Amino acid sequence: MITVRFVLVAPEAREVSLAGTFNQWDAHATPLVRTGPTGVWTATLTLPAGQHQYAFVVDGARWVPDPGAPAVDDGFGRRNSVLTL
Repeated sequence: MITVRFVLVAPEAREVSLAGTFNQWDAHATPLVRTGPTGVWTATLTLPAGQHQYAFVVDGARWVPDPGAPAVDDGFGRRNSVLTL
């Protein structure tokens, strides 16, 4: 298992969560915590080695790929970020 920190800068967001293969794409299972007034949101997870696809979910509706990670087409017109551990 490997500890990974996910970070998204979204100053306009009221809430941010993380959905991916590691939580069955549940948009509410992994909320991020806002760290101060600058709009930086973070979550730390322990994941197994392998490849994981994910996206941030902003305000419960907008799915956003991680701007700091490679992305792939999800087959439904969106992009998923890819993390290989």
